[in-house]
Amino acid sequence: MARAAPPWTAKELARLPEGWRYEIDEGELVIMAPAGFEHGDLTSGVDERLRRFVREHGLGRVIAGETGFYLRRDPDTLRAPDVAFVSTERLAKIVDRRGFPEVPPDLAVEIHLPDEPAMEDKVRQYLAAGVRSVWVIDPRRRTLTQHRPGEAPRLLADPAAPVEDPVLPGFACRLAELLGED
Repeated sequence: MARAAPPWTAKELARLPEGWRYEIDEGELVIMAPAGFEHGDLTSGVDERLRRFVREHGLGRVIAGETGFYLRRDPDTLRAPDVAFVSTERLAKIVDRRGFPEVPPDLAVEIHLPDEPAMEDKVRQYLAAGVRSVWVIDPRRRTLTQHRPGEAPRLLADPAAPVEDPVLPGFACRLAELLGED
């Protein structure tokens, strides 16, 4: 009789080879290929726009580069959004900034491509962990879907649609700007 492998923990990620992206989904290791050019370009643009706004308004920190955040323990769920915003209030709760924060971001941004795992699970996990807003950007469809706890998803598809979020008070831009079309 085959024994089930023990669940993965974030501590074990350090022994895995570089060059891949890793997350842990309720104890299961998720291996993803490095991001392609389109994904990286869009991530950089979103990061730059949010970082500038957050810095100018002293709201906290914008983190890019797929930093891992614990969303759950035992079994571990460690997700690495493409871009994350962490408010000053939540930053103060992060004890060790060298590792993976046990505090979820306020905003998680995911660039969703067709070959990536189901995004619905990630969104559900983010919201259950206390993430206040999740943006899922689909570069192929040129859309952004905003998810917030207790609310129906909000789909933005018109390039002129305003992108605003109560998590970032005062932030506003057009969808086309966020997608790097302007």
